[in-house]
Amino acid sequence: MIQNIIDILTRPDAFFQEKIKSAEDLKIPFLFVAVAGVIGAINGYEIGSLTGRMFASANAGMGEFVAIFSIVGAFIGVVLFWLIGAAIFFLLSMAFKGTGSFNRTLEFVGYGFIPYIIGSLISLIMAVYYLPMVQVPVVRSFTDPVVIQNAVSSLMHDPAMLELTKVSAIIGIIFLIWSANIWIYAINYARNLSMKHAVITVLLPVTIFIIYTLFITFVGVSAPGGY
Repeated sequence: MIQNIIDILTRPDAFFQEKIKSAEDLKIPFLFVAVAGVIGAINGYEIGSLTGRMFASANAGMGEFVAIFSIVGAFIGVVLFWLIGAAIFFLLSMAFKGTGSFNRTLEFVGYGFIPYIIGSLISLIMAVYYLPMVQVPVVRSFTDPVVIQNAVSSLMHDPAMLELTKVSAIIGIIFLIWSANIWIYAINYARNLSMKHAVITVLLPVTIFIIYTLFITFVGVSAPGGY
Protein backbone atom coordinates (compact mmCIF):
# COMPACT_ATOMS: atom_id res chain seq x y z
CA MET A 1 0.00 0.00 0.00
CA ILE A 2 2.78 2.44 0.95
CA GLN A 3 4.57 1.80 -2.33
CA ASN A 4 1.34 2.34 -4.27
CA ILE A 5 0.80 5.68 -2.53
CA ILE A 6 4.36 6.72 -3.37
CA ASP A 7 3.80 5.68 -7.00
CA ILE A 8 0.54 7.62 -7.20
CA LEU A 9 2.23 10.74 -5.87
CA THR A 10 5.45 10.49 -7.88
CA ARG A 11 4.80 8.14 -10.83
CA PRO A 12 1.07 8.38 -11.64
CA ASP A 13 1.62 7.40 -15.27
CA ALA A 14 3.23 4.09 -14.32
CA PHE A 15 0.67 3.47 -11.56
CA PHE A 16 -2.41 3.89 -13.76
CA GLN A 17 -0.80 2.05 -16.65
CA GLU A 18 -0.59 -0.98 -14.39
CA LYS A 19 -3.88 -0.36 -12.56
CA ILE A 20 -5.94 -0.26 -15.75
CA LYS A 21 -5.17 -3.98 -16.17
CA SER A 22 -7.02 -4.79 -12.94
CA ALA A 23 -10.76 -5.11 -12.37
CA GLU A 24 -12.63 -2.02 -11.23
CA ASP A 25 -12.53 -1.61 -7.46
CA LEU A 26 -13.86 1.43 -5.58
CA LYS A 27 -12.96 0.28 -2.06
CA ILE A 28 -9.44 1.72 -1.81
CA PRO A 29 -10.24 5.03 -3.61
CA PHE A 30 -13.24 5.47 -1.32
CA LEU A 31 -10.94 4.86 1.66
CA PHE A 32 -8.74 7.75 0.53
CA VAL A 33 -11.78 9.98 0.05
CA ALA A 34 -13.16 8.93 3.46
CA VAL A 35 -9.87 9.79 5.17
CA ALA A 36 -9.92 13.18 3.46
CA GLY A 37 -13.52 13.58 4.60
CA VAL A 38 -12.68 12.78 8.22
CA ILE A 39 -9.87 15.34 8.25
CA GLY A 40 -12.20 17.85 6.62
CA ALA A 41 -14.81 17.06 9.27
CA ILE A 42 -12.30 17.75 12.05
CA ASN A 43 -11.39 21.02 10.37
CA GLY A 44 -15.09 21.83 10.00
CA TYR A 45 -15.63 21.13 13.69
CA GLU A 46 -12.79 23.45 14.70
CA ILE A 47 -14.22 26.29 12.62
CA GLY A 48 -17.86 25.52 13.42
CA SER A 49 -17.10 25.60 17.14
CA LEU A 50 -16.47 29.33 16.81
CA THR A 51 -19.97 29.86 15.47
CA GLY A 52 -21.31 27.66 18.24
CA ARG A 53 -19.58 29.82 20.85
CA MET A 54 -20.98 32.93 19.21
CA PHE A 55 -24.58 31.73 19.62
CA ALA A 56 -24.15 29.75 22.85
CA SER A 57 -25.53 32.56 25.04
CA ALA A 58 -28.69 32.81 22.93
CA ASN A 59 -29.28 29.05 22.81
CA ALA A 60 -27.44 26.55 25.01
CA GLY A 61 -27.82 23.76 22.46
CA MET A 62 -26.67 25.82 19.48
CA GLY A 63 -23.00 24.94 19.97
CA GLU A 64 -23.66 21.20 19.69
CA PHE A 65 -25.95 21.68 16.70
CA VAL A 66 -23.41 23.78 14.80
CA ALA A 67 -20.63 21.32 15.62
CA ILE A 68 -22.60 18.34 14.32
CA PHE A 69 -23.73 20.26 11.24
CA SER A 70 -20.12 21.31 10.49
CA ILE A 71 -18.78 17.77 10.87
CA VAL A 72 -21.43 16.12 8.72
CA GLY A 73 -21.40 18.92 6.15
CA ALA A 74 -17.62 18.84 5.76
CA PHE A 75 -17.52 15.06 5.30
CA ILE A 76 -20.38 15.02 2.80
CA GLY A 77 -18.76 17.96 0.99
CA VAL A 78 -15.60 15.95 0.34
CA VAL A 79 -17.56 12.94 -0.93
CA LEU A 80 -19.63 15.20 -3.21
CA PHE A 81 -16.43 16.83 -4.48
CA TRP A 82 -15.26 13.35 -5.51
CA LEU A 83 -18.54 12.37 -7.16
CA ILE A 84 -19.14 15.68 -8.92
CA GLY A 85 -15.50 16.03 -9.96
CA ALA A 86 -15.48 12.56 -11.50
CA ALA A 87 -18.80 13.28 -13.24
CA ILE A 88 -17.45 16.52 -14.72
CA PHE A 89 -14.32 14.79 -16.00
CA PHE A 90 -16.45 11.97 -17.41
CA LEU A 91 -18.81 14.33 -19.23
CA LEU A 92 -16.04 16.55 -20.59
CA SER A 93 -14.14 13.53 -21.86
CA MET A 94 -17.19 12.56 -23.90
CA ALA A 95 -16.35 15.50 -26.17
CA PHE A 96 -13.14 13.65 -27.05
CA LYS A 97 -14.95 10.32 -27.50
CA GLY A 98 -13.64 8.87 -24.25
CA THR A 99 -14.39 5.19 -23.77
CA GLY A 100 -14.37 3.84 -20.24
CA SER A 101 -16.97 3.34 -17.54
CA PHE A 102 -17.96 5.95 -15.00
CA ASN A 103 -17.00 3.54 -12.20
CA ARG A 104 -13.47 3.35 -13.58
CA THR A 105 -13.34 7.14 -13.77
CA LEU A 106 -14.64 7.40 -10.20
CA GLU A 107 -12.09 4.85 -9.05
CA PHE A 108 -9.09 6.56 -10.65
CA VAL A 109 -10.17 10.05 -9.60
CA GLY A 110 -10.36 8.79 -6.01
CA TYR A 111 -6.63 8.05 -6.02
CA GLY A 112 -6.03 11.72 -6.75
CA PHE A 113 -7.33 12.62 -3.28
CA ILE A 114 -4.06 11.60 -1.62
CA PRO A 115 -2.58 15.12 -2.04
CA TYR A 116 -5.91 16.44 -0.72
CA ILE A 117 -5.30 14.48 2.49
CA ILE A 118 -1.85 16.02 2.89
CA GLY A 119 -3.16 19.52 2.20
CA SER A 120 -6.08 19.05 4.61
CA LEU A 121 -3.71 17.99 7.38
CA ILE A 122 -1.63 21.12 6.86
CA SER A 123 -4.78 23.27 6.81
CA LEU A 124 -5.89 21.64 10.05
CA ILE A 125 -2.57 22.50 11.67
CA MET A 126 -3.00 26.09 10.48
CA ALA A 127 -6.52 26.15 11.93
CA VAL A 128 -5.27 24.94 15.31
CA TYR A 129 -2.71 27.76 15.22
CA TYR A 130 -4.98 30.60 14.08
CA LEU A 131 -8.39 29.85 15.63
CA PRO A 132 -7.39 30.56 19.27
CA MET A 133 -6.48 34.09 18.12
CA VAL A 134 -9.95 34.78 16.74
CA GLN A 135 -12.10 37.17 18.78
CA VAL A 136 -15.56 35.61 18.84
CA PRO A 137 -18.48 38.07 19.21
CA VAL A 138 -21.37 37.03 21.45
CA VAL A 139 -25.00 36.95 20.27
CA ARG A 140 -27.39 36.90 23.21
CA SER A 141 -30.67 36.85 21.30
CA PHE A 142 -32.04 35.70 17.94
CA THR A 143 -34.67 38.45 17.85
CA ASP A 144 -32.59 41.03 15.97
CA PRO A 145 -31.35 39.82 12.56
CA VAL A 146 -29.15 42.90 12.17
CA VAL A 147 -27.24 42.01 15.33
CA ILE A 148 -26.77 38.44 14.09
CA GLN A 149 -25.61 39.64 10.67
CA ASN A 150 -23.12 42.05 12.21
CA ALA A 151 -21.79 39.35 14.55
CA VAL A 152 -21.26 36.89 11.71
CA SER A 153 -19.57 39.58 9.62
CA SER A 154 -17.34 40.50 12.56
CA LEU A 155 -16.32 36.86 13.00
CA MET A 156 -15.56 36.32 9.32
CA HIS A 157 -13.54 39.55 9.10
CA ASP A 158 -11.53 39.00 12.26
CA PRO A 159 -7.84 39.44 11.29
CA ALA A 160 -6.88 35.93 12.39
CA MET A 161 -9.87 34.43 10.56
CA LEU A 162 -9.03 36.33 7.38
CA GLU A 163 -5.43 35.18 7.59
CA LEU A 164 -6.54 31.57 8.07
CA THR A 165 -8.88 31.87 5.10
CA LYS A 166 -6.09 33.08 2.82
CA VAL A 167 -3.50 30.60 4.05
CA SER A 168 -5.96 27.69 3.76
CA ALA A 169 -6.96 28.73 0.24
CA ILE A 170 -3.35 28.90 -0.92
CA ILE A 171 -2.58 25.51 0.62
CA GLY A 172 -5.69 24.08 -1.01
CA ILE A 173 -4.73 25.41 -4.43
CA ILE A 174 -1.19 24.05 -4.20
CA PHE A 175 -2.38 20.54 -3.38
CA LEU A 176 -5.25 20.78 -5.87
CA ILE A 177 -2.65 21.33 -8.60
CA TRP A 178 -0.84 18.21 -7.36
CA SER A 179 -4.14 16.29 -7.48
CA ALA A 180 -4.81 17.63 -10.97
CA ASN A 181 -1.50 16.20 -12.16
CA ILE A 182 -2.62 12.78 -10.92
CA TRP A 183 -6.09 13.20 -12.42
CA ILE A 184 -4.64 13.90 -15.86
CA TYR A 185 -3.07 10.44 -15.94
CA ALA A 186 -6.16 8.97 -14.26
CA ILE A 187 -8.44 10.28 -17.01
CA ASN A 188 -5.89 9.43 -19.67
CA TYR A 189 -6.20 5.73 -18.78
CA ALA A 190 -9.73 5.56 -17.34
CA ARG A 191 -11.28 7.14 -20.43
CA ASN A 192 -8.68 6.04 -22.99
CA LEU A 193 -7.86 9.59 -24.07
CA SER A 194 -4.77 11.12 -25.59
CA MET A 195 -2.61 13.03 -23.13
CA LYS A 196 -3.60 16.32 -24.78
CA HIS A 197 -7.31 15.63 -24.36
CA ALA A 198 -6.81 14.39 -20.79
CA VAL A 199 -5.01 17.64 -19.93
CA ILE A 200 -7.89 19.72 -21.33
CA THR A 201 -10.50 17.57 -19.59
CA VAL A 202 -8.88 18.02 -16.18
CA LEU A 203 -7.36 21.48 -16.33
CA LEU A 204 -10.45 23.26 -17.67
CA PRO A 205 -12.64 22.70 -14.57
CA VAL A 206 -9.68 22.81 -12.18
CA THR A 207 -8.58 26.20 -13.53
CA ILE A 208 -12.11 27.58 -13.23
CA PHE A 209 -12.29 26.31 -9.64
CA ILE A 210 -8.94 27.90 -8.76
CA ILE A 211 -9.98 31.25 -10.23
CA TYR A 212 -13.24 31.09 -8.29
CA THR A 213 -11.41 30.23 -5.05
CA LEU A 214 -8.96 33.09 -5.48
CA PHE A 215 -11.78 35.52 -6.23
CA ILE A 216 -13.85 34.47 -3.21
CA THR A 217 -10.80 34.50 -0.93
CA PHE A 218 -9.14 37.76 -1.91
CA VAL A 219 -12.06 39.77 -3.29
CA GLY A 220 -15.11 38.52 -1.43
CA VAL A 221 -13.93 36.58 1.61
CA SER A 222 -16.78 34.61 3.14
CA ALA A 223 -15.46 31.63 5.07
CA PRO A 224 -12.21 29.78 5.78
CA GLY A 225 -11.33 26.49 4.18
CA GLY A 226 -9.02 24.68 1.83
CA TYR A 227 -10.34 22.50 -1.08
